[in-house]
Amino acid sequence: MKASLAAATLGACGVGLGLMSAASCGEDSAVPPHPELDAAGYDVLAPMADGALDADGAIDASPVPLVNTCGDAGAFPETWFADPRLCLSVFARQVVNPRQMAFAPNGDLFVIANGQVAVLFDANMDLLIADDERSVFAVNVAADLPFTHSVLFSADGAFVYASNVTTVYRWAYKNGDRVAAAPAEIVVRDMPGDGHDTRTLAFDAHKRLYVNVGSAGDFDYAPSSLALRTMVRRFTLPNVLPTGGIDYASGEVFASGLRNDVGLTIDSKGRVWGVENGADPLGDDNPAEELNRLDSPNRFFGQPYCYSEYKLEGGLGPGTQWKMPSSENPKDDAWCQDPKNVQRPAGTMPAHWAPLGVTEYTGGSLPWRGDLLIPSHGSFFRTTSNGRVLARAHLVGDTVESITPIVGHLVDGGLEQGSWDARPVDVRVGPEGAVYLSDTQGNQILRLGYRP
Repeated sequence: MKASLAAATLGACGVGLGLMSAASCGEDSAVPPHPELDAAGYDVLAPMADGALDADGAIDASPVPLVNTCGDAGAFPETWFADPRLCLSVFARQVVNPRQMAFAPNGDLFVIANGQVAVLFDANMDLLIADDERSVFAVNVAADLPFTHSVLFSADGAFVYASNVTTVYRWAYKNGDRVAAAPAEIVVRDMPGDGHDTRTLAFDAHKRLYVNVGSAGDFDYAPSSLALRTMVRRFTLPNVLPTGGIDYASGEVFASGLRNDVGLTIDSKGRVWGVENGADPLGDDNPAEELNRLDSPNRFFGQPYCYSEYKLEGGLGPGTQWKMPSSENPKDDAWCQDPKNVQRPAGTMPAHWAPLGVTEYTGGSLPWRGDLLIPSHGSFFRTTSNGRVLARAHLVGDTVESITPIVGHLVDGGLEQGSWDARPVDVRVGPEGAVYLSDTQGNQILRLGYRP
């Protein structure tokens, strides 16, 4: 099935995809029994069990009891939910410009905030971070080059990684550290130092490091940019890093033609997913923002020659590749639409949604196990603002069946995009199965839970 943005349906309290606020459907609200189908036609309440993958690499789909992860925290105001059992609250306030997050092995939440690596720890377990429940793990390593976006742990939990625009760093970590005990090591050096500055990081099961470097602009045909930008490179890290780190240009080009895959994740089946922000000056409805599957090396995704259709008069449907309208572009529509040249996206989202993060839901407390969660930051490059939602990409096997808003702004009983008092950046699954969102609009971390 071609990936598309599924429309949420209106309904009363208790209907699986009803549009309502947190306050309008409390614990005493009537909840219908199984089965209950969403717009994609599957049971919104059927979770997938925690545990090991089977011999085919699939998650065990046995239903398990859902755990109440709402808690007693106050509800975030004027919030629309696709499922009335969802709840949203503020987990941490006064977190300046929070970007990506990562949970430490002990449950502490690391976040890039105010250009630093910060740590949030809920010592009294009241689901609200107090002033004495936070610390700064690491400050800028290089003068005037703050950490811009990405933080993560190595698979064994022995290191914390973060990046600025030119360099990937790491610090040794032992369980419970809240301040770096030793200076940072340089992991990857000499990345292009201008243009999109997010430098997103990810690790696969083989301990290989993936680094995204986006474009310098919308129409970027300079040979130097094509050689070093619009790509994800992969690095096999040695046990002992060389002095001064690894040269960025020596990394394997894993995927190219990506304007800026700001969100990058590797799921429980080893599939590499990225969410790409398209070019800005092509109108309100194009190009589509993309959910890309990157796990076949050396695929080319079109930038800067081609863009993905979202809604185009006389078009051929979302995901169709078209020539980027630039006088410098030597390609044509036929070249862009040849699958031997360009890989189509796995899924599409509306233009200017600005998806900045992606993660697989791996917990057992929400009914989306195995699906991808995508926060949309929203954009001002549109006549009418859109985005500012948390979306869910429903996967059936390797196919993206739908990408559907699940949390956003409640207006007149329905979802209004582009106006929510939150601009989500990153999404992470907590140890208890709740979902955490970094929000640059409110300088805060939000917590999404579920009341079965």
